[in-house]
Amino acid sequence: MQKNIWAKTILTSYRFLEKVSDAIDRLVETRALNSFYMGGNNFSQNNVFVVSESLINLTERKKKLINLKVVCDQSLRSCKEEYAQILIERYIDGDKAKEIAERHELSMRTYFRRLESAEGEFSAYLSRNGYTEKFLAKTLLSEKWIYEIYSKFSSIPREELFQISESYLKKIALS
Repeated sequence: MQKNIWAKTILTSYRFLEKVSDAIDRLVETRALNSFYMGGNNFSQNNVFVVSESLINLTERKKKLINLKVVCDQSLRSCKEEYAQILIERYIDGDKAKEIAERHELSMRTYFRRLESAEGEFSAYLSRNGYTEKFLAKTLLSEKWIYEIYSKFSSIPREELFQISESYLKKIALS
């Protein structure tokens, strides 16, 4: 059984949080500006209630993503410096294990032990602050793109990382 799947998921999603938040901002702006043209044949989709509800949902979604970024930042700051650096290089920067091990002059075995310890420390901080597996599943699995990252970590070898294209980011914001 793999450990710390949520920690890996959060760290991997971190690098995309700002882009997704920006896409949500653009979508909110577009919908708000287009609400001026309410009425006509599309009134059922453009009435004040529907547009307002959509804007509120998008705003709540962005708030959830910003909170995730903040808790990730706090968790990284709480880790030992060497652990935080390995986590950032591995999950946020997307560097390969071999590159990180060489950069830190570590054997591969030592690198993987440190990575596992770092993931454990990061995960423990999350849990101590209320971000348990149950809470994260309830809160984040509605974000399809985060669920995809989570699913990949549930079923892939350690060496692979989730990749996301710019075109997919646009789809994410619209979902």
